[in-house]
Amino acid sequence: MRVLLPLHGFVRWNGGLDLIRLLVSALDSMAVREIELSFAVPVDSKPSRLMHAGFRKFRQFVARSTGGSPAGSRDALVQAALRMIGDRPVVRCADSSKGVVVAARATRSDFVFPSMNPLGRDGPPRVAYLFDFQHRYLPHLFSARTRYNRDRRFKALAADATGIVVNSRAVADDVVRFLGFPSSKILAMPFSPYALPRWFDTRPEDARRKYGISGRYLLVCNHFWKHKDHATALRAFARLRERTPFSDLQLVMTGDPIDHRDPRHYARLQELARNLAVFDCAHFLGLIPKDDQLALMRGCEVLLQPTHFEGGPGGGSVYEAVGLGVPAVVSDIPINLEIDQGEVCFFRKGDAEHLAESVAELLSSPRPRPTREELLAKGDANLQRLGNVICRYLTGLHAG
Repeated sequence: MRVLLPLHGFVRWNGGLDLIRLLVSALDSMAVREIELSFAVPVDSKPSRLMHAGFRKFRQFVARSTGGSPAGSRDALVQAALRMIGDRPVVRCADSSKGVVVAARATRSDFVFPSMNPLGRDGPPRVAYLFDFQHRYLPHLFSARTRYNRDRRFKALAADATGIVVNSRAVADDVVRFLGFPSSKILAMPFSPYALPRWFDTRPEDARRKYGISGRYLLVCNHFWKHKDHATALRAFARLRERTPFSDLQLVMTGDPIDHRDPRHYARLQELARNLAVFDCAHFLGLIPKDDQLALMRGCEVLLQPTHFEGGPGGGSVYEAVGLGVPAVVSDIPINLEIDQGEVCFFRKGDAEHLAESVAELLSSPRPRPTREELLAKGDANLQRLGNVICRYLTGLHAG
């Protein structure tokens, strides 16, 4: 079966690139290669290039005004995707639905998987990707116009799609609930944490030295967006520092410092750290290279995930932590309860005291971490399982 994987939309944010990496790794892991992958790489028009350039300048201005580091550029994400693709077939095409259709024809693809664009009548069968319905559950974080536009786009994708792929059972239920899409044509990907060999190339001690981190530390790897609830992590950290066994702990936070819904959010978190008297032992790193982030994760004591909403269990950071054998304390929102692997415990969402207690319990009774070989073997098994699930799903759609 020939499958076109368009990067359209996915190379606009780091999580999109992580999803593509997961899908490619899963399909590559299958013992029998039943799917021939080709890739569509978007090429900006001149107006689009000007728009992205303006947006980058805006982000850089906001980052400087908040004391953060600017987010990685779209060009950098495209280049990272191309390195991941390697020597597989690539079609460069317009950054539009029409461009994806042209690429599908050029590669004689049987399916487009996954697609973030409605492709219309002329395209081949397609599986749409829907990230989540956060705007329905946390409407106060979105303007009325944004909520309307999201609903309209999701409805258009559902009306256009042969099938829909999502990151969790919870989002699959939402697709049925909000869009009336048949559940039999939805692929809810199983929780499939993994590690790649190159994730072990950068030594944790080198990453710590690079960012001025010494001693034991907790880690948060979330973009600094309101719903990620860094404030609860900071309050829990302050409580832990008051206890003698944990007074040496530091807190390291990585991720995009700009929440476009509230550009001052990052600065307010820094001010909260000052008010809690933990600013000097809290490291606000902003976006850093992926290799450094993964090395810091391998070296941390515990990963914290205080989020109020995710589209996939635990979000990307818990995927990576479980894949790397790092213990994690995660908010008890329903979607996170789909996590069924790893050393993960749950705390009551927004409860800093419960988060502090949960971390203290983990730190008081540390377990030996799996070896590199054990982690790679477990990750390979997860990827093979996911690859087989995807293949069966696409084969079923194609036959039906």
